[in-house]
Amino acid sequence: MTTTRTPPADRCQPIDPQLDNFPPMLSQTDKTLARMRTELLTTFSGADWESYNHLVGWLRDTGVASHALKVGDHAPDFLLPDADGRLHSSEQLRRNGPLVLSFFRGGWCPFCTAELCALQAAKDEFESIGATLAVVTPETRDFPRQLKRSLGLELKVLSDVDYGVAMSYGVLFRVPDETKAHYSRLGFDFGARHGSSTWMLPIPATYVIGAEGRIRSAFVEPDFTIREEPAQILASLRRVASASR
Repeated sequence: MTTTRTPPADRCQPIDPQLDNFPPMLSQTDKTLARMRTELLTTFSGADWESYNHLVGWLRDTGVASHALKVGDHAPDFLLPDADGRLHSSEQLRRNGPLVLSFFRGGWCPFCTAELCALQAAKDEFESIGATLAVVTPETRDFPRQLKRSLGLELKVLSDVDYGVAMSYGVLFRVPDETKAHYSRLGFDFGARHGSSTWMLPIPATYVIGAEGRIRSAFVEPDFTIREEPAQILASLRRVASASR
């Protein structure tokens, strides 16, 4: 019997029933994240727009992103479990080359699932130049495993237990009350998802970390609908590879 495996990119859809109204994610070879962002924004309700504008405005006004680690900083060491409970250290992940480390909000966020699918599609290219790819979420329990299964991901999905790694990178913030109320109305219980009663989220951020532990490139964006394109990450990785020759 021949088994046909569905390519991961074709399965990239949100796993939460509340997100069923979002359009299916098409192959990442057909769409950039910028184009997918534009399409996802067309699905926003009035309440979604109000919450989005409030949160992004609040993040910019409070300067949360200014606390994030920058190029040249030492990347904090960590030890985190993956979706199957196996522990991964930052030292191990960058042992054979640069590490691409991306923080995302969770499987409930369609902009995050779009980014994860794009990273999955680019994974082989990252690895072809010696890089390791890992993504970090505050979600714990069985949520990362459900996410991997739903999207067909082969990425290392790490659970940031107690928010420690996002905090050490300076990309963590406490969800403001207005945003918490909106997400609660949508049925998202971060207490259950994060295993913590404190509602915290990371600003979406992507870092390229050299094998020696220094940050070589940093993308930190308070607007959670904007993510770094895989092509930009690949360009950073090629610069790192070229500099190490």
